[in-house]
Amino acid sequence: MIKNLAIGSGSTRALALAVALGLLSAVLIGVFLSQLDKGSSGGGGVSGDTAPAVVAAQDIPTQTRITAGMLTVKQLPVDLVLSGAFTSIDGIEGQVAQVPIVSGEQVVASKLTTAEVALSRFGANTPASLLVPEGKRAFAIHLSEVGAAGGLVRPGDFVDVILSAGVSKEGFLTPGSACFVIQDVQVLAISSALKQGGAEGDVNAIAGASANPDAKSATLAVTPEESWWLAAAQQSVNENNVGNQLWVALRPFGDHAQSQSLPICGVVPGQ
Repeated sequence: MIKNLAIGSGSTRALALAVALGLLSAVLIGVFLSQLDKGSSGGGGVSGDTAPAVVAAQDIPTQTRITAGMLTVKQLPVDLVLSGAFTSIDGIEGQVAQVPIVSGEQVVASKLTTAEVALSRFGANTPASLLVPEGKRAFAIHLSEVGAAGGLVRPGDFVDVILSAGVSKEGFLTPGSACFVIQDVQVLAISSALKQGGAEGDVNAIAGASANPDAKSATLAVTPEESWWLAAAQQSVNENNVGNQLWVALRPFGDHAQSQSLPICGVVPGQ
């Protein structure tokens, strides 16, 4: 009986010691992880140099246009920051994920699609949809050399579009008059020659594309509403003929002013 009691008492003490050691280990691991998390977020606690890196704040599916709310910046040990990782959210908004990005994963340039990346990857075969700015549509209008500033308009330029044709009374203009359909829209392509990479208004990107006086079409970056206006103004399209020929006025480089004194086509129902 005494022997059994002794064994039982020893087992109890051993079990209690094991539980205590387990709790101590859990506390130490928790403290370590807490310090590691503080170090990765810039709060200190982990020795060694750190650097900022943009990581996904949520899962980002492929073909998703990225917003600032999907991202966050963390301080990570320098040797864990991936090559090509972004250090700031600035410049990432509006880009499209070309692969799924998992929450907590570092965001690197190779996982995103921009006009510049697309052009460098696909060259002349770049899908035009990758060059259309957010919120815009690509809409083509018929061109002639005279109607397109002598054929001098290039992809990347900004233009005004003018209608010169008879317009009904509901359009507020009499037959034979002219009006501005839209102002200050960017040319994405002349015929099949696409706008080159670079920021909006990059003169080197515009100079990278040649003028084409023989081009029969210009593709413009317009809002959905503006695409409706252009379709209404141009009317029918039959091979190389259109119901109304539109004129393209080339803007000076860097001029984006909207004129309020010009005659504007009243092609919107109800106006």
